[in-house]
Amino acid sequence: MKQELPMSIVGGFVDDDRDVYMIEGKDTIIDIIRMQQKADLWQTLSVDLVDCGPGSREGDNYMSVIKRVVAHCKAKSLDGRNHVFKISLIFKRQITNPNRRLLFRCDAAFENEINAYASIIPILQRISPYDLPYPKCLTAGSDEYGDRIVLEDLTTSGFAMVDRRIGLSFDHCMAVMKELAKLHAVSLALKHEQPREFADLCSKVREIVYCPEATDFYTHSLESSFRGALESLRYSNSKGDLDGPIRAVEGLTGRLYRIMRGLVCNGFDEGWRVICHGDTWVNNLMFSADCQQVRLIDLQTMRCTTPVLDILHLLYTSTERNMRQQHVTDLLLQYRRTLLDALQEHFVTFHDSATSASLMRHFADQFSYQRLRAEYDRCLPYGMGIAMWLLPAVTFNPDQIPDLDAVTINDFKTKKHDKRIAQMVSVNYHTRMRDIVLEMYEQGVLQRLQTEFI
Repeated sequence: MKQELPMSIVGGFVDDDRDVYMIEGKDTIIDIIRMQQKADLWQTLSVDLVDCGPGSREGDNYMSVIKRVVAHCKAKSLDGRNHVFKISLIFKRQITNPNRRLLFRCDAAFENEINAYASIIPILQRISPYDLPYPKCLTAGSDEYGDRIVLEDLTTSGFAMVDRRIGLSFDHCMAVMKELAKLHAVSLALKHEQPREFADLCSKVREIVYCPEATDFYTHSLESSFRGALESLRYSNSKGDLDGPIRAVEGLTGRLYRIMRGLVCNGFDEGWRVICHGDTWVNNLMFSADCQQVRLIDLQTMRCTTPVLDILHLLYTSTERNMRQQHVTDLLLQYRRTLLDALQEHFVTFHDSATSASLMRHFADQFSYQRLRAEYDRCLPYGMGIAMWLLPAVTFNPDQIPDLDAVTINDFKTKKHDKRIAQMVSVNYHTRMRDIVLEMYEQGVLQRLQTEFI
């Protein structure tokens, strides 16, 4: 009798052949299977063969090693019947290059993700009346080989990534808006019902990008991308229509990281503080074939901040200008509708109808479209900054991936990295950067930054 057990994700950039094909031990696979099954399901269980390969396409992730592990198993159930089956799991492990791990703060990122899967998500899921949009985590912690996260393989359930070089469609974005709203609603409900537990949970969420220990590296990294964006704008300015935007962008030299840090960490209404995904770009999303369902993956930069940053992160790294121009209002309205519907699901289980209705009036006012749009507009500089930072990685040709093992912080300081990246960026990068800066200029964002965030 053959039985398929789809334990089923996620994308990653594989470091080198040694990492890709390092076989996960049969005993490890058996332990994981037993953790997921009833203790008395099998009399005996063995693994005959383990196939280990890359978890996704090159260039889809730079911070860890992602492997798809397919195990061919045999078992005997208590009734004496024999079973043959296979399972597909995603193993996430640390990259092996110690210099790269130190420079890119990979250890802090991996620790943050382990904490998210082991401590944060279980608490949120426990109080949520609906499933949160994450892959099932089978285990997160360490073994004899170091840190590891083992996840279901979402591809066995029909989920797939969108090509990062192609902007997300309106349908894709609508699906993400709905899941982000439901995710953020859990924080708001917990904060209202159990404020101390919410505060304790937030204290466990570690900011790893906009924090003192990361400031030196990420300032230089962002400034390198910022210089590349300026060079791209000058390249695209053959008609002189970018003269004004270029001058405005030049005025942000040396300031962008500080501006983004302020938007992430300060200045927003505490009533809006939620636990955010933190890195909602196209490669951290997997969609069902009909685009109705989405899973959020890669939780290394989970943070507590204003929810609109997850929305801006998505739209300015992963969509084209036409999509934003035509549909931002629709997307924000859908986000608000889903947020309120999700909060309603929470409150009807805890309160009588009158109290629930009173709470819903409060949140409907707090998250009115006008206030949501005002918060979105206030944080637009974050959208521009994250686009400047990530668009090179979003638009790289898979055949021209930079060798991050060879990068040092001096490369950012001496502009060596700038030249290397400039030779690799695509026409699409130039188009998207031009569109974003023009958009920011036309909306007055760049002009506002000349006087704000000084």
